[in-house]
Order: sequence, then structure tokens, then C-alpha cells
Amino acid sequence: MFIVPISSAITPLESVSNVFDKYDEEALSEESVQTPTFMDVFKGIFNNAVDANAQKQSDIFQLMLGNTDNLEQIQANITKAEIATDLLVNVKNAMVDAYNEIVKMSI
Repeated sequence: MFIVPISSAITPLESVSNVFDKYDEEALSEESVQTPTFMDVFKGIFNNAVDANAQKQSDIFQLMLGNTDNLEQIQANITKAEIATDLLVNVKNAMVDAYNEIVKMSI
């Protein structure tokens, strides 16, 4: 029986960041607007989730190597990463639901 490693089956969050790079290029070409858009808010939530998960992975790696003794901070960073990921997923789901409602509207 062959077991597929879970790390190869999961696409990392960083691979989605190229979508935001395209958005940044478009924003630079247009006149700057001071009011934040939904894309700005979603990008902030996304970046927060990526940063929190990167910190969590770094903390876990340092714990496995025995280079840290601060278990409270590691637990706090793990919880922060879980909450950031849950927030990202919930906002994404709400966005998809809103899009589906708009698609269903008759004109």
C-alpha cells in the first residue's frame, strides 16, 4: 500500500499570492484611491494568514530542534494561525455565497 505524503497534496497559500501581484500592478497603473476596497481587506486577511502560518511552522521547527523553551508563545502562535486561517476561510465562503446570490438575481 502506497501512502501519499500530505505535504505534496496540499497547495501552500503562497501559490495564490500571484493573484495579488497582478492586482498590485493594476492598482499602480490606475489613480490611487484612499478608500480601501474589498480586495484590499481580503488581501490583508490573506497576508495575515500566510504570515501567521509561516510563524507557526518556524516555531514548530525550532521546537523540534530544541532551540526554544517558550512553549506559551508557541501555543499562542499556533492558535493565532488557526484563527487567521479560519477567518480567511469564512470570509472566502461569505464572498462566494454573495457572488452566488448575485448570479441568481434576475435582471
